[in-house]
Amino acid sequence: DADGNWWMVFHGYEKNYYNMGRQTCLAPIEWTPDGWWKLPDSFSMERSFEISKTEKMAKDSFSLSDDFSGNVLRPHWRFWRDFDEKRFAVADNCLIMNAKGTDIVSSCPLLVTPQHHSYSTSVEVLIEGNAVGGLLLFYSSKAYSGILADSANVLSNLRGWQFVTENGVHAKRVFLKLENHENVVDMYYSFDAKTWIKTSNSFDITGYHHNVLGDFLAVRIALVSMGEGKVKFRNFEYSPLYE
Repeated sequence: DADGNWWMVFHGYEKNYYNMGRQTCLAPIEWTPDGWWKLPDSFSMERSFEISKTEKMAKDSFSLSDDFSGNVLRPHWRFWRDFDEKRFAVADNCLIMNAKGTDIVSSCPLLVTPQHHSYSTSVEVLIEGNAVGGLLLFYSSKAYSGILADSANVLSNLRGWQFVTENGVHAKRVFLKLENHENVVDMYYSFDAKTWIKTSNSFDITGYHHNVLGDFLAVRIALVSMGEGKVKFRNFEYSPLYE
C-alpha cells in the first residue's frame, strides 16, 4: 500500500454463513529474512480489524435502501441472467418492471446482495394487470423463497411451492417485508408500512449455499415481477436487525 505495507487478497467463507457466498478478504503479511512471506504472529483469521478511518467512513455512508429517485437504476442492482433495458424504468420515485415469465426463475428477478447476518427488508408493491410482484431471498434457480402479491392476494413461495397465504386482503397495493434472523426468515405484509401482519409461514436459508447447491453463489434479496402486466416498486428499505 502507500505506506509500504504488504497485504494478501483471497476468497473465504464466513463460518456459519456460507450462504453469504465467497467473500473477498484482506490480510496483512510480512517478509522473513530469507525472502518468504507469512502472516504476522499477532494476526488471527478469526477476528476482523479496522484498516483505516477512511474505510469505516465509506462503509457507514453506503446504504442498500433505495427510493428510486432520478431515472437511473443504482449500480448495486443486478438482474438474474437476463438484462433488458426496455423491461424497466425508473421514474417518479418508482421502479416499474414489466412482468415476465410464469415462475420465479423465468421472471429473471432483480437482485441485490445483503450486507448483514440479520436484516429487515421491505418494499411497497403496486400491481397492474395480471402481474404478480414479490420480495424474496434468492440463491439460484434451485433455491428461493419469499412473499408475493397478485391483484388481491398475498402469496408465499417456499422453494418453488407457491400458494395463497391471505385471500382477498388488498386491492393491487401492499407492502411486503422479510426479516432474516440468523438465517430464519419471517414474512410480513402491511397496508400502511406501519402495522405489519406476520404470515403463518417462515423459512430457513441455512442450506442455501455452494456446498449444498453448487454454483458458487450467495443469497440475495430479489424483486420479482412475473405474469402479465407491470409491477411498480417503491420505497425499498434495508436495515440490519442487530449491529
